[in-house]
Amino acid sequence: MYLKEVNNLQFHSQLSLKQVEDRLLITAEFPDEFLKEVEMKDPFLYVTLLVRGGARIKIIDEDSAKLHIPAKKDFEQKTYHKIIEFAKEHAKQF
Repeated sequence: MYLKEVNNLQFHSQLSLKQVEDRLLITAEFPDEFLKEVEMKDPFLYVTLLVRGGARIKIIDEDSAKLHIPAKKDFEQKTYHKIIEFAKEHAKQF
């Protein structure tokens, strides 16, 4: 599975741990092929930005509570950076 694009990113919620990390919930439109492959109906992005560097992206299905934790290599590079930059724009500590 390889995620080539996500569209219509929208910020929903954030939790900040001072001088440690910011965690954000972001909705997005995923390609139908991807949704079928990971068997999700209503996914959202759970992005963790670490203050000392680094980031993690998890995909959680709101419908089934299924969790998918893709590696950085599972994203097209532009898509990965698009998600991280969007998260940084909405994070308090970045």
